Formats: sequence, structure tokens, C-alpha cells
Amino acid sequence: MKRLYEEAFPLKLHTYRTPRSLAGPLREEAARGDAVFLTPSNRDRPLLLEMLFLPDSISFPERKPKVWIWDDLYRALAEALGVKPRVQIDPPDHWLLVRHIVRRLRDRCADALPAGTASPRFLELAGQSIRELLREGVPREELAKALGCGGCAPGALCERPGDERAASRSGRASDAGSALLCALYGDYIALLEERGLADSAQIPSLGAALLEAFPREGAGWASGLKLRAAGFLSFASGQMAFLRSLCAAGADLELWVPECGEGDFYTAAQQFPETEILRCSGEGETAPLCVSMAAGDLRLSTDTLARELFLWPAGEGYLSAASGLSFPGWEHIALCAESEELDSLVESFTRYGIPFSLREGATVSETALWKGALRSLDLSADGWPSVETANFLSSLLFAPFDFPRRAFGNALPSGRKGWTDFLEGFPPEAGSDAFRRATAFADVVQRGGRPEDLLSAFARLAPSRAELKRLVERAARFPRLDGHIREVSLAVQEANEKERSLRELRRDLGEAGSARLSFDEATAFLGQWAETASIWMPSPVSPTVALHPGTPPSLVGASVWVLPGMTAKRWPGQVHESPLLSDERKEFLHESLELGRSHLPLVPEKRSQREALFRRLAACGENLCILLRPLADDGGRPLPESPFIDAACSSARPWLRSSAAEPLKRSLGEILAPEEYPTAEGVETRRRSWATTGAVRGSLHDIPLLPPKEKVFSLSDLDTYVSCPFRYYCARTASLETPPEELHRFDLAGSALHLLWQRVWEKHLSTGEQLDFLVDALFDEAMDEKYARLVANANLKRDRKELLRRAVRLARVQQAMEDGGLASGRLEQKREYALPEFERRGVRFKGRCDRVDFLKDGTAAIFDYKSGPAASYKESLQLAAYGIALAAGGVRTVASAFLCLADGKEKGASAEGAPPVFASFATPLAPLESDAEEALERVAESFSTGLFPPLYESKSCRYCAYSSLCRRRDFRSAESDEEGEENGAR
Repeated sequence: MKRLYEEAFPLKLHTYRTPRSLAGPLREEAARGDAVFLTPSNRDRPLLLEMLFLPDSISFPERKPKVWIWDDLYRALAEALGVKPRVQIDPPDHWLLVRHIVRRLRDRCADALPAGTASPRFLELAGQSIRELLREGVPREELAKALGCGGCAPGALCERPGDERAASRSGRASDAGSALLCALYGDYIALLEERGLADSAQIPSLGAALLEAFPREGAGWASGLKLRAAGFLSFASGQMAFLRSLCAAGADLELWVPECGEGDFYTAAQQFPETEILRCSGEGETAPLCVSMAAGDLRLSTDTLARELFLWPAGEGYLSAASGLSFPGWEHIALCAESEELDSLVESFTRYGIPFSLREGATVSETALWKGALRSLDLSADGWPSVETANFLSSLLFAPFDFPRRAFGNALPSGRKGWTDFLEGFPPEAGSDAFRRATAFADVVQRGGRPEDLLSAFARLAPSRAELKRLVERAARFPRLDGHIREVSLAVQEANEKERSLRELRRDLGEAGSARLSFDEATAFLGQWAETASIWMPSPVSPTVALHPGTPPSLVGASVWVLPGMTAKRWPGQVHESPLLSDERKEFLHESLELGRSHLPLVPEKRSQREALFRRLAACGENLCILLRPLADDGGRPLPESPFIDAACSSARPWLRSSAAEPLKRSLGEILAPEEYPTAEGVETRRRSWATTGAVRGSLHDIPLLPPKEKVFSLSDLDTYVSCPFRYYCARTASLETPPEELHRFDLAGSALHLLWQRVWEKHLSTGEQLDFLVDALFDEAMDEKYARLVANANLKRDRKELLRRAVRLARVQQAMEDGGLASGRLEQKREYALPEFERRGVRFKGRCDRVDFLKDGTAAIFDYKSGPAASYKESLQLAAYGIALAAGGVRTVASAFLCLADGKEKGASAEGAPPVFASFATPLAPLESDAEEALERVAESFSTGLFPPLYESKSCRYCAYSSLCRRRDFRSAESDEEGEENGAR
């Protein structure tokens, strides 16, 4: 079948640059009546109707014009011919059919096919290649001939993939892949024909085939057709065949196609070289202005755009100066962006208060419900781990308001049974209903099942009506959640509709639609559906910036158009040769079919197509095109500008006109605006031009914080305050400390050990039994009361054994002191002893000591139990402060010691004249008490002034969770940190 598309076409062809220039001529066509308008996609229908009914229109059509896509044109032709049109399938149905023919081929030729053909990734790759062949209308026999094969008999199944001798004459893997594709392509076409189905990619070819099969009837219908096509950048071979057949049958055909400027582009204008090209009035005179903006990373680039749009209405900022244009109004600004960029733009626009509206429905894959579905599968595969599952159940669609986080921190359940048992102790809305939904969905997908059952399970993952009602009520204080909740309801609705569609199509799809999918296939099918199923969005509000997800419709345009992601990584990006159909085989096929330049694109041509698409997108801007990009990716690697920009601006007839202003570049170090630059009030702060060190930079040394409500200080926090007052403030006053959520809880172990020492000493003082024996006897009892999981959880068996060993070792250290004279010199012992309170400058100081031994000479010895090693407490002032408190009550402290569990040692200090039992406490007590007095004065000052200055030289910086709040890096260079670490300062 030879296709010489470059023979004469009886049609008119008009070129345009901006979609807005189409409005006048298309309205004239509509006013004449009987015109049918053909657009590239359903997304262009409302845009074309809007053009035809512009408010400033002089004339209006008497009736609503017909705006069709290829499927409408095919169905109208089939109806006129009395032929039943094929049922069109959508992408998930296409995936099911491809899976079916691949499995059927594997059953026939399992030993000869590569193992990778069983993977979902291969199904995706094969499906893309098949649809590419369908778009170009390649006959199966011609594809086989291009591979050096005689083809298959009508109705016969291809055996070549199973014939090792025929894999390739040259032994090349690419030929073997092409043979596999040929077999799958033939089987797919045959299956569609057998089931009366149509892939959207083959609709134009089916229309051409109908006209060829019914020439007289087709001519009778086509002769009355007045077809006006608008917005097609280029036509695939199958579409060209349909247009050619319509023209040959007598249709009145006229095209309005976008141009791309100078360059080797094969667009619709080049596909009809014999046709006179008419340019739309006013087109091609002056290229629109373009300005470039770049910033450190993706988020900073979208923030930069939002900032400049914010300043533009006031006549300030870069856009006003660089473009020289007045602010056009929000409704005259539009942009398109991919998913990650779109999310960042929405966040930035929300932050700066830029009014915007999404102009097309999001896909199910972008909703919180889909993300929750993927997360539930991951957690199920990992055995429902503790913290990750808690975070999941605390998320929006599950139990965001009622999940018992504190109780979870104490129990740390894991595994399905552990979580089920834990959640049974709370109301259903606290997480048990949510966990049941998540496990039920994961079970269905892991078992696999029919496609409609998988969709039903996905819909049931969403909250029930009662749960959703509670969620809406509780979320009333958070208006931004409304959109997410609405999206969930729409995603469920879309899943239910697709489920019903599949049940109705089961007879049409046959075995392909009723087969049970494995786990991997189930996740791939659901992913295919989620990525292509769109949810309804509310009508856009005006005046707002229009945000178009992904590649925008062909007929969209605006006075100001923004193109994000203008990097070489995206434009042109990486263009690869198909692994199933090499460029060499494509060229052979082109020669065989005499396709000319309307053919399967080769790698260089794909790059040219990307540039043509870039030109078409840039042309969406009528007066100004803003080119936006990040300077680096997430890994900090530089992202150069797209080479398409320079080519568009530097040609003899420029497609874009560069602004005389320098491009705006903003590095990550320039997050704050310079002093002379205007800022968004309440959103940004200004970078000051004077000295860059010290208090003038806003150091917390001079910024008072909200003082504590009560001027009460716990003496046990003195070391924390001394190490860094700001850290103390964050942890104790601001309560920013995050509760621990690890399997082994050191805080619970500490509480249990304190209880253990109380009971051990109580028993020892009453019976005289050895401390180490008592520890061994009473250990599990104390753990059961304060830290039951340590004894009950098999995963903590080693932790229990080690904790007991260390406790016994520390008991022997204390027993040695008892035997060395402490027992004989002690009058009484107090445990968990409330120290006398005292006051400094209006601040009350209080504390509770683990253990105080009051001696017969009227003095006292203080002991405190610690989990760390003794070396960690050599500079501690905590016990010295306890001594000051005892002195306030009239008791002199002669010794104090930390009893350290980690290494079984004591770290002690003693006063002059202390009893001999404390001779090993070598540190003088008096200097520590003097330092503690000074520290207490600083505490009192902080409480009265609100100044809790950070200590950037503190050893605690290396594990502090608040370093970003104190802005340590702003005041201390990385080099000084490294020097400090080398010198042992940190």
C-alpha cells in the first residue's frame, strides 16, 4: 500500500502564531453555518467554543457549532454508512489487552522469549510502540516485510518469536525485538477486530478504511461535509490518510495550523507542500518579548515567579522593569507545568497570595487517596513497622485528629497483629477503622484479582460517609483541606465509574478483561488507570492566573505566558531509540511504504519535534513569554538553560524577542531580598546591607523571646541551660521536644531503673541484703510496672539482659561504698527527695533528688543516677545546684556523685573534711557550687529579660534538634565548625 501524501490536496491551509488570532476567521466560518470544527483533543472543545462566542464578537452563530475530535468524525461517518462503530477503549483497557496478547505469546513461545517480557515495564513499552504504529497506520504485512519476513497467513498466529533461527539474520538484539513487536502488533490488531474494539490511536485509520470500503456512500456523506480543523501542529500518517480520503470523497477541508518559525520542522505546514499557505491577518510581524528568570532550586524558582507577579501590579520588581509592560490583570496570565512543578507553583502562589485556578482536572494519581494507597502497599510489604505506620494513620484520610500518638509512643506496636491489638483499645475513629481499610486494600492487591475488584478495593480505601463527615467537621478550621477532601470523593467516584465500565465491557474485552492479575500486574494496572483518569474540577474563578497541568491544550493562549522548567534536561531532554523498533528498521519501513516525511519519527526527528512543541508553547504568550528555570536539581547539580531558547531568539526572523534587561538570577544564598529591593509584606524579610556578623543580623542574643508563664526553674535542667540557653528554651519553655518513638525507650528504661533503685534501697535498709542480689530479684518487677514491653517483647530480649547486667554492676559499686563506711556513717536516707526551694530575682528554683544520704555529723551526700558514662558529667553543675538547695534548708553538702549505668562508675565531688568513704571523689565541690551560683543568676536574668541566647560553641550542637531555629550556620561558618572538630572543641 503506497502512500504518496505529497500529491495535490484540494484544501486551504492557514498558518497562525498565537491561538487568539484564530478567533476572527473561525467566527466567520461559524457564522456561515454548516461548518464542523475538528480539534486535537477534548480539552480544546471549550476553548474553541469560547473563541466562537467572544463577548466582542460582531456576529454569533445561529446555533451551537459542532466541535468534533477524530472519534466524533469517525462515528458520524459510520452512522452515515449504516456501520456499527467500534467501541473505543481507554488506556487501562489498552493495558489489559496488551497484557493478554503478551501472555498468550509467552504461552506459545515461552522458552524463546526474554524473561523481561513478563514484567509490567515491558507491557508499558510494548503498548507505547504498538500505539505509535497505529497512529501511523502501518499495515502489519508491511511491518513484517520491513523485518525481512514474508508475513503471516490470514488468521494465523505469528511463530517467528519462537523460532530461534529466525530471531535475526544478523543476530542483533534489535531485530529480535522488532520481530517480537511485529507479532504483538499483529495479535493486537486482530484482537481489536475480533472484539469490535478500537484503540484511540487507530481511529483515523478506521475512518479512512470505511471510506475505502464504501466509496459511493462515503462520497455522498463527505460531499456535504464542511470540515475546519484548528490547532494541529502536525498530523500522524493515519490522520493524513483520513484527511486525504475525505478530500478525495469531496469534503470541503480547510486547516488552521500553528507555525514554528525558522528551522527544520516537519509540521502541518510542511505536510502539504503543494498547498498555498495563507497567513492569518496580523501574524508574523513582531515576535513577542521574552524574559528569563532562574533561581537556586525548583522551590526558589517558583517563589521568585510568585514574588515578581506580586510586585508587578504596583509597577515594581523585575517584570515591570524588564518588560516595560503594565500589569495586564491576573486573568491575562497563564502557565503550564508538570506535576512536581505544579505542586511547587501552587505552594508558592498560595504563600504570596497570587490568585490562581486549575483549568483542568487533576489525575487520580495526584490525589491524597492514591498516595495513601501506594503507602499502604509499601507498609504492608514492610510488615507494618511502628513509626512509619503511625505517621500513615495520622495522615489526612485516616485518623489525623484522633490517633493516640502519646499512647503509641509508649506501646510502639508493630506488625499487623500488634497494630490491631493496640488500636482495639481506642474508639474506631482513633485508627482501627483506618487500619482495617488499609489492610483490606493491601490484601486485595497482594492476592491479585480481576480489574474491577481492584478498583472496588481502591474505592473502599477511602473514608466511609460517616468517617468523611467527621473529617469535614474536624477540618473546618483548616480551609485548605477542603480541596483534598473533595478530590478524594471525586477519585472514589471515578473508580466506581471505571469499575462499572469494566463490568459492562467484560463481554467486549473477553478473556483480557476478566483475567485475574498478579500483584505486580495489579499495581501496574491501577497505576495506569490512576495516571490517566481525570477527576472533575470546579469552574475556574476569575480574575485568576490559569494553571494548566502538563502540556496545555493546543488552542490555549494568554497575554502573558509562563514556561517553567526551561532547562536542557527537559528541553530537549533525553531522546532514545525504541528498543523494540530501531531507527534502522524504521527507515526501511519508510522506504517500503513510501511515507516521505510522514512517518515513525527517528531520534533526530524526535528532538526536532520537541523543539517544535517548545515553539508552539512559547507562542501561547501573545505579548510576553516568561521563561523560568531552577539553576540546580535536587542533588545540587547545575541545570543549564535549554538550547531551544537561544535558537528561538537568534534566528534571522526571531521567534522570541529577548528583553534588553539582564536575566534575573537568584542563587540559594539570595533568598532574602536586598535592602533596596521591594518585599512582600508579611511574606518576606529584607537582607540588610550593613555588617554581616553580630547582633545586627538579628542574633537571638538580642531578641527577647516570650518569657515562661511561671517563673519556676527546675534545678535538673541547669546543665541543659548552661550548655545552651536557647536549647533549654526550645525544649522546656516552648515544648518543642519531640517525644521518642523507638523500640527501645531510654526514657521508660530510666523511669523503671529509678523505681528499681527505690525498692532495692528500701529492701536493703530493712533487711541488709546485698544490693546486687536485690537488683537481680526485683528487676523484672520494676520493669513490668514502668516498662512492660522490655520484658514482654522478644525483640528487646538482648536490651533487657544488658540493662540488668549494667544495673547489677552499678549495685556492686554502691555496695562497695556501703561496706567502706557509708552505711555506718548514715543517719537516714531519702529517695526522690523534694529539695528545699529558694529564690533569685523573682525566680523560684526547685528540684527533686534521686537520693540523699543524711550523715550522722549533720551533713549530707547527694547521689543521682544517670544512664550515660561518667566522663559525660565531669563539668555538670546539677548536683552542685542541689547542694545550694540543701544549704538553703540548713544542711551542708560534703559530697555528691553521679552513679553512671553505662560504665558502672561514679563521678563525684567532695568538700574539704568529707568522710574518708568519699576519698575517691577527687573533684573539689566548692568551685562547682560557685559556678552553679553564677549559672543560677544567668537563669534568673533570662527569665526576667526573655533573652535565651544560643551558645554556638556548645558541645551539644552536634546533636541539637534546634540548630535551624537558632540560625547557627548564619553566624558560624562551616570552616570554623571543621576546625573545632579537628581540635576536639565539639
